[in-house]
Amino acid sequence: MTTETKKLSRLLSVKTAQEHLNCSRSFVYQLMDKGILKSVKIGKARRIHEQSLVKLIEEGYDGVL
Repeated sequence: MTTETKKLSRLLSVKTAQEHLNCSRSFVYQLMDKGILKSVKIGKARRIHEQSLVKLIEEGYDGVL
């Protein structure tokens, strides 16, 4: 694995994030819209950076959307 490959973040589907967070699909989209979960749009699909999800799980979120 090269240094560049190590820097790449795995991209996760909204469904995968939803399962890890045990929340609704719309809540995941709200987190993305607020910038709490970093995501990219590929075609019509949204993908979430794995590190962003891990950070949210580790640090938690107690804010109001």
